Amino acid sequence: MSDPGKDPGKDLGKDAESPAAQQETEAEQSPGTQPPDTATGATTGRLHATQALFRPNFDDDDDDDLPHIVLGTMDTEPQDRMTVATRVLPPTRKLGGGLVEIPRVRDIDPLEALMTNPVVPESKRFCWNCGKPVGRSSSEGKGPSEGICPFCASPYPFLPQLNPGDIVAGQYEVKGCIAHGGLGWVYLAFDHNVNDRPVVLKGLVHSGDAEAQAIAMAERQFLAEVVHPQIVQIFNFVEHTDRHGDPVGYIVMEYIGGQSLKQGLKKDEKLPVAEAIAYLLEILPALSYLHSIGLVYNDLKPENIMLTEEQLELIDLGAVSRINSFGYLYGTPGFQAPEIVRTGPTIATDIYTVGRTLAALTLNLRTRNGRYADGLPDDDPLLKTYDSFGRLLRRATDPDPRRRFSSAEEMSAQMMGVLREVVAHDSGVARPGLSTIFSPSRSTFGVDLLVAHTDVYLDGQVHSEKLTAREIVTALPVPLVDPTDVAASVLQATVLSQPVQTLDSLRAARHGVLDAQGVDVSESIELPLMEVRALLDLGDVAKATRKLDDLAERVGWRWRLVWYRAVAELLTGDYDSAIKHFTEVLDTFPGELGPKLALAATGELAGRADEHKFYQTVWRTNDGVISAAFGLARSLSAEGDRIGAVRTLDEVPPASRHFTTARLTSAVTLLSGRSTTEITEEQIRDAARRVEALPATEPRVLQIRALVLGGAMDWLEDNEASTNHILGFPFTEHGLRLGVEASLRSLARVAPTQRHRYTLVDMANRVRPTSTF
Repeated sequence: MSDPGKDPGKDLGKDAESPAAQQETEAEQSPGTQPPDTATGATTGRLHATQALFRPNFDDDDDDDLPHIVLGTMDTEPQDRMTVATRVLPPTRKLGGGLVEIPRVRDIDPLEALMTNPVVPESKRFCWNCGKPVGRSSSEGKGPSEGICPFCASPYPFLPQLNPGDIVAGQYEVKGCIAHGGLGWVYLAFDHNVNDRPVVLKGLVHSGDAEAQAIAMAERQFLAEVVHPQIVQIFNFVEHTDRHGDPVGYIVMEYIGGQSLKQGLKKDEKLPVAEAIAYLLEILPALSYLHSIGLVYNDLKPENIMLTEEQLELIDLGAVSRINSFGYLYGTPGFQAPEIVRTGPTIATDIYTVGRTLAALTLNLRTRNGRYADGLPDDDPLLKTYDSFGRLLRRATDPDPRRRFSSAEEMSAQMMGVLREVVAHDSGVARPGLSTIFSPSRSTFGVDLLVAHTDVYLDGQVHSEKLTAREIVTALPVPLVDPTDVAASVLQATVLSQPVQTLDSLRAARHGVLDAQGVDVSESIELPLMEVRALLDLGDVAKATRKLDDLAERVGWRWRLVWYRAVAELLTGDYDSAIKHFTEVLDTFPGELGPKLALAATGELAGRADEHKFYQTVWRTNDGVISAAFGLARSLSAEGDRIGAVRTLDEVPPASRHFTTARLTSAVTLLSGRSTTEITEEQIRDAARRVEALPATEPRVLQIRALVLGGAMDWLEDNEASTNHILGFPFTEHGLRLGVEASLRSLARVAPTQRHRYTLVDMANRVRPTSTF
């Protein structure tokens, strides 16, 4: 046995200049306002089959024409005005489950939103039908604001079709223009039939096509059935005869007096990732509602998300259509899913717009022909800082719609997980949360590795410092039972059962409860998966793998199958394949900590230094996953960052049952496996203070005391130190020898065997200081 001194084992808005002052400049440079890339097929006209319709002058540039709304509380009233009771709102509000604080906006008075000079800049004039530039200045003079497109012969009116004072449908008095969109001008009006409430009038389709007007009026009636607190309310559908005597259909909508997400940002300014995610999380329930009633929003983008004093709301239902519908499809290039011309609007195409909106709010997206180009800027440092955010964006905008999030609810759950990671990263405060698809960690792994190595002092046995796959697998979270599975009601109770008990319960269920309920067990995916999990826990990898192969042949790709295949590969030592499959699960569910913990542990076994980043993410986000703290400490220590490793171990909360182990491990980390030239006196004293602070009843305190005092004695052979006491003994050779001797004799008194007791006593006798008599 070695001497005791040796190692026993080798914001949203920010004040901006007036939009009127920057209207022309921003109009020239705003993505999504230029003609489409004809090579990509984005330009469309009137369609008889499903095709995306380019909206050249739609909301991407129109918000620049609206007044900028200042954040904060209401302005103070002059002293000479009559004081009235007003509701006072706090200056900030919290979104994203209370994780993100944002400034509160002030709702703008409707008349303040009116444009004083409603003109569409020439740079933004494009034919609504073919997307080509029209109304431009030439050698013959200034470009006309209305006329006939020379390319497709469609009329283009860029002048307002309604004027202040016009009465529409005998009810709505027009006050003026507030924006210009792909379907023409958007007007503010007062409803004389309902207490002069402010409303918004917006054209249904382009004027000049009577047949299209009639069809649009009939097809858009379903929008009146859309009722959700976060979706602008539709009041009416009306017609008004234009100056040419043609009927023009208008949709009458609620006036929302906040500001869009785009309006709150200065040119080229981006939102913090946490804030952007929080905004989109607030709006996803509205999309989910539309999907539940068979509708697709189609045109999500920052311009169409309105932030009010109270909440976020979706505005502009002009692009809403039924799922898989055919006919006119509106959307914005750069946000619209590429497959929509083939599949029509689907939930997957809406999910794509959520991902693109998140990307546009946070990243410097590339542009092409005046619109956002497809894809993500992989070199953007933000995607390296927030790895899970990048995975979230890549899945939401995957070119294959089958690989995107299957629903708004699924995406929302993953966005919440990513938000917790982002906020924890930015604030340095853990933000734990429960997963909806993974269980918590079933136990811990790697917690006792370093201190267990010192148990050689206690029992004379050499203990391994190696992490094992078996230890990892028994501790990792497991997928929760799919609640839609036919056998789910019976299987829920077996998720955290012991493997033998699980197999017995499954056998009983097959021939008992499930038979009695008339359940066809051959339709269940979860039942064989539960058997696979139990077999893996028992170490029968071969049988578990055969079951996985049979199940994959029957049902195809399922993420739970991928997870358990990765576990099987981990147990057989095929670390590269295990990492590949755990990564596949993580790419599918980027907000989950379970796959990250699995990747960190597998990477540690495989000797991949870069995988420790997952330990860091898990521990930073959820300080209840103790395995991640010890794993991160081991990784940092292996890289030579002992101080970082100790700092991580110090973060284990005192309430944790592993707090004492963390303190002991930190003391060992400071001294173990290092030469005397690498250690400082302060580090020795720091290790001693950590041991001294623990109760004497802690079983391992004696052996760590012996380690610290022995390490100090070795260090003193090559260095000089102050004589201040350490663990109750002078920091001198004589004092340290007395200390090591006392520790060894104390250990001998509790030794489990007589042989080990004699060994410890012999060591104590060898180390005791020389007597002078």
